[in-house]
Amino acid sequence: MRNALTSNNRPADSSQAVSISLYSPLLRGVFLLALSAMACADANMPQERTLMLAAASTIDALEAAVKDFESKTGIGVDVSFGPTSTIARQIEQGAPADLLLSANGSWADYVDDRLAVARRVTLVSNQLIVVEPVTNQLKNETIPSLREFFSDPQLRFAIADPNSVPAGIYARQALEASGFWESIEPQLVPTVDVRAALALVSRGEVDGGFVYVTDVARNSDVTYVGPIDPMLHDVIEYPLLLLDETAGEAAELFKFLISDRGRKHFLDRGFTDPYQ
Repeated sequence: MRNALTSNNRPADSSQAVSISLYSPLLRGVFLLALSAMACADANMPQERTLMLAAASTIDALEAAVKDFESKTGIGVDVSFGPTSTIARQIEQGAPADLLLSANGSWADYVDDRLAVARRVTLVSNQLIVVEPVTNQLKNETIPSLREFFSDPQLRFAIADPNSVPAGIYARQALEASGFWESIEPQLVPTVDVRAALALVSRGEVDGGFVYVTDVARNSDVTYVGPIDPMLHDVIEYPLLLLDETAGEAAELFKFLISDRGRKHFLDRGFTDPYQ
C-alpha cells in the first residue's frame, strides 16, 4: 500500500527527519523575539482613558478638578459636557461613560433606575439667580425688583429648556410657584442648556436670563439682578455617579472628586456644600 506521506513509492527515512524542539536554540530565539515584539506593541497601544459625562454648568470647576487629578495620579480623563437630560439619555443608550455628574437628582434617578450604579454621592449644590446684560446697568436701566422685571411684557428672558434641563426646570418651578409662569411664558427664549442662556444675556440678545450663581463668577458681560427664592423650587444638587465599580481608574477619580481636595475646586467657584 502506498504511503500517503511519502513520494517516489519509498517509505520516509526517519534518519533524515529534522526535529525542532522547544528547547532548541533556534526556536527559543524566535519565541523570545515574538514575545518582545508583542510587549512593544502593547506598550505602544493607546491606553484607555476614563470617560466622564457632566452637566454644562460644571465646566469651569470640573475642568480644574480633572486637571489636578491627572497631575496627581497620571490617569487620563476625558470629559464631555452637555445638558443633563441629554447626557443621561446617552448613558441609557449605551454611551461608554464611567462617571456622571448630574445637575439634579431627578436625572440621576433616571440613570440609577436603568443601570446598576455602583456609587452615588451628592457632590455640591448651587443657587439660581436672574441676570441682565451689563450694558443695561451702564445705561442705568437696572430693574429694582424681580416682580417689576417679570411684569414688563416687552422684556425677553433666556431660560434653559424648562421641560428637561435642570436650570430651566428649577426656574419654571419658581415662576409657577410665584404666579408668573403663564404671563411670562410667551417672553421666554428656551436654550439647549444654562450656558447657552448665559451666552444670550452676555451678547445682549435678551433682557435677562435664569442662570446659576456659579455661571457668572467670571463673566463680566452680565450683572446680577436678584436671587430666586430656593423655597420656590426643588433643591439644586449635583449627584456624582460611579457607573462601573470595576473600572479602577474611574473609582479613583470618584474618590478624588468627593475628597476635600476635589470639592475645593467647586467651592472656590461658587458652588456650596450640600451637607452644611
